[in-house]
Amino acid sequence: MRKHSVIIFSVLAALSYTTWAETLKVGYFDLPPHTFPQHSTQPSAAIAYFDKVAQAMGVEVEYVNYPLSRLVFLLDHQRLDAALFLAKTDARIEMFAYPASPYFTTESVFVVPNTSDLKSADDISQKKDLDIVVWEGGFHSTTLATSSNKLIPLSGNNIPARGITLTVNGRFDAFYSPDRYAVEYEANISGRAGNIRTITIPQDAIDIYTVFSKNSAKYYLKRYERALKKIETEITYEHFLINFTKNLPQQSAADSSEKTTTSSVAQ
Repeated sequence: MRKHSVIIFSVLAALSYTTWAETLKVGYFDLPPHTFPQHSTQPSAAIAYFDKVAQAMGVEVEYVNYPLSRLVFLLDHQRLDAALFLAKTDARIEMFAYPASPYFTTESVFVVPNTSDLKSADDISQKKDLDIVVWEGGFHSTTLATSSNKLIPLSGNNIPARGITLTVNGRFDAFYSPDRYAVEYEANISGRAGNIRTITIPQDAIDIYTVFSKNSAKYYLKRYERALKKIETEITYEHFLINFTKNLPQQSAADSSEKTTTSSVAQ
């Protein structure tokens, strides 16, 4: 009887391990329309697209929402299998496993009030006394990294919505976002498109990846790369995103979720 119990326990343990191994724990941060806050009723384009990739991989997905800096920390400490939407930096290359190819390429932008005398990225780069709000722990383009202006990190969630609002209200001279799509979407649905000027930085094209922890990459990275290639033959993420956003309700990310904690600007 004891022998049978040991066998049954071993089988159950093996089944539990298999179930765990085939469920990816994927972290994401708020970046509408790619990803909406966790309690939002809005569907998220990047999650919907990754669902297609995950199906091709033959895995289930558990999505978890964190502020960007917390997400990076958890992925580095092997507490997540992957981060859904990350740019590449020298530091992150050492920390994580990147696929051979990105699934999306975007452009970084500066957002300034429409009354600002700043007209181009060169105007901003040549200044030395601007207060520019940026993502805490976020990607910094070459243009931003070489700037002599003061960079003020903004922590927490809903960064595009809050960054635009703070800039329009005169708290900062500019807001930097690594993704122009998120800025354009938020400006349009919040009704602030007429209050801002978006300055694109075309020389700072940014590749976006689904990034794996070093441990999880051993099991999933190659499967992910094969699955992504398959889905991209059907539709690229950029085309998927354009079609997807046409069907989204016109509601600001700041209003589309339950009450969230507002973090203060890091000093």
